[in-house]
Amino acid sequence: MYECDICGYPELEEPPYDSHGCATFSVCPCCGTEFGYDDANTSHAALRQRWVANGMRWSSASTAPPAGWEPSRQLLMADQA
Repeated sequence: MYECDICGYPELEEPPYDSHGCATFSVCPCCGTEFGYDDANTSHAALRQRWVANGMRWSSASTAPPAGWEPSRQLLMADQA
């Protein structure tokens, strides 16, 4: 599993970028960021601020959040990594 560079979601099935630094265009089910598209002209810090400002809501309609999911804790754990 891989971690989202925006929200810290630790269960991405694909890395946001491959070993050559190219975006994989994977989408984080938590914050909804599509790597290579959403971050093409917007910094990761700005995308994170936007997600937080919008209430840190779960983005995916097809993937449920993990049991006990706490976005504030997730973000805190990502910042400590």
